[in-house]
Amino acid sequence: MGILSSSFAPRKDHKGMSTPSYAARWWLPLCTGLSAIWSWNATDGFLVMAAALTVMIATPLLTLGWYLISLVSSRYPAQYIIPQAERAHMARVARKAGGFSSPQEPV
Repeated sequence: MGILSSSFAPRKDHKGMSTPSYAARWWLPLCTGLSAIWSWNATDGFLVMAAALTVMIATPLLTLGWYLISLVSSRYPAQYIIPQAERAHMARVARKAGGFSSPQEPV
């Protein structure tokens, strides 16, 4: 598995639901942090204005970045977050296919 596929592949949780890729998860602190540093310097350290400018700048950058990440992510097959999540999802699917609502079989 390459770096691109491990970073951009959409992730599934233990219920099989789609969650963001690692690239999308990394984009939030990276974008917010860089926006905060830039706005801190642009406002000469005025905290309220720096916070407002950070939100104003980071919001469209996050939206654009997540959109571009989703375009790249659509090229890769979904992967489970951790191997235990895949086993839990498969067990859940098998349980539902068997018609049992609980892990124990009825007597």
